Amino acid sequence: MTQERATEKIHEKLLFALESARMRFSVAIAMEAKSTPRKRWEYYLETTNYMGRFIKRLRNADCHVQMDSRCWGPALEKLRMLPDQGKASRLCELLRNIVAELE
Repeated sequence: MTQERATEKIHEKLLFALESARMRFSVAIAMEAKSTPRKRWEYYLETTNYMGRFIKRLRNADCHVQMDSRCWGPALEKLRMLPDQGKASRLCELLRNIVAELE
């Protein structure tokens, strides 16, 4: 497999994992909505928007040139290790760190 094809494959997997994690985070937010203080809830929404902007950039065809794909593998592994059902606060922290590392 060529380096370019390998990068494409991990790119697709990373996009899928980020979108899945964002959806899981949204579900966790919704489950805790009634007991979450407004400031915390706004921070969660800011995080989902932050992830959304990053996912959009990652989908961009030029991102292969602009982004270092060497960190994609470790990030993908961290996304796979996310708890299936977790507190929104913990998911928020983990996801922010992962996206920050990717940027």
